[in-house]
Amino acid sequence: MGCYPEHKFFGNCAFANSRFAFDHVAAQMTLIELNGGPTNVRDANLNAMYEQNQDFDPGSPKAKKVRRVLNYLLEAFPEKTPELKRFSVISLYTMISDLLENYVVQDRQGDLASWFIAFDLYRLEQAQLPEEEIEPEMTVYQEKTRYSTDAVDSINWRHEFLMRKFFETYPEIELKDDQRLFTNEQRIAIFRRDKSICQVRLACDGIKCEWGKWHADHKVAWANGGKTTVANGQVACLACNAAKGTQ
Repeated sequence: MGCYPEHKFFGNCAFANSRFAFDHVAAQMTLIELNGGPTNVRDANLNAMYEQNQDFDPGSPKAKKVRRVLNYLLEAFPEKTPELKRFSVISLYTMISDLLENYVVQDRQGDLASWFIAFDLYRLEQAQLPEEEIEPEMTVYQEKTRYSTDAVDSINWRHEFLMRKFFETYPEIELKDDQRLFTNEQRIAIFRRDKSICQVRLACDGIKCEWGKWHADHKVAWANGGKTTVANGQVACLACNAAKGTQ
């Protein structure tokens, strides 16, 4: 049931597709997504996932989220990348799933790749130092990448550690607005301010909309950090809203 083991991203990883490795990692990603975050992704857990989700819909929001994260990873790492080992791919998946859900990172693929490659070099450099000179947390990280890498405590620890390291490098990254949908009062204010006329004009020339047959659209997309405020809202007719969704 694992989503998208054929995705092009896997071809850019440092591990080969021996013994259906891509299917295995894709299944682990799917289980993490179904759980909503770090969880045990051992073989027994994957088997249970397959049994409990025999009617899993590849067009469901969870399946689409897996593809969205994989697309982001492919954009970040468009070429063969030796740093993309199995344990790091799972950590990167968990990171990006969290970042896309909660932070404004739509155009930060290059930053993520640069940060991760620099971090992995630092990891290797730390591994060459005498034990007493290694950064204490890096000692723990090294252990978490060698033993029980598919256990929830290991995945969760690595996730929190890497997220913190990423934000230390890019402290300007913002949280998305907690409120995604406009309230009814905001919708009324937007509708009256725009005189019920579509402001998007991708599929129309600015038609007048009937109440109940329009969408309150973010001028600056919510996924790009746009706030759910009247100032950032606009009337969109049904056709223009659909057209904007395909861009």
